[in-house]
Parts: sequence; structure tokens; C-alpha cells
Amino acid sequence: MIVTSCESCGMPLASAEDHALADLSIPYCGHCAPDGTLPAAQERLERFTQWIVGSEGLDYAEAREKARAWMKSMPAWKDATI
Repeated sequence: MIVTSCESCGMPLASAEDHALADLSIPYCGHCAPDGTLPAAQERLERFTQWIVGSEGLDYAEAREKARAWMKSMPAWKDATI
């Protein structure tokens, strides 16, 4: 079995259920693209920032920079203006 990763966040996509809409042709997880499409880059940046604040306890500014760097490493966001 080939496991791919979400092109937005890097989460492993091990089964159809991990893909948005359980559709293997969608390269994003259900968390990043619950309706099958990605939100605007700024919206995703804010969600990543809030997740990092909550999970790692960083202050907002540090979390924002970490989220921005992470997004730039992901195929879905590498060319986004964030």
C-alpha cells in the first residue's frame, strides 16, 4: 500500500477515509479541505497558527512564524502569499 501525505499539512493519507470527501483523487486531508477544496491561504495560516499555540504553547507571534514556515514547505502553499 502506498501512503501519500496531505499536500496542505503533511498528514499521512493512508486510506480513502483520510482524504477529503474520502476521494483518493483529492490530495488533501479532511481537516484541511472538509468540502474538497482548500480555504484561502490566510485562513489556513490562522488555523495552523491557532493549532500551534494550543498544541505547543508558543505565543502567537512565534506560532505564526512557525506556521508560515511550515506552510511554505508544503506543496499546496509553496507559492502562496502568506
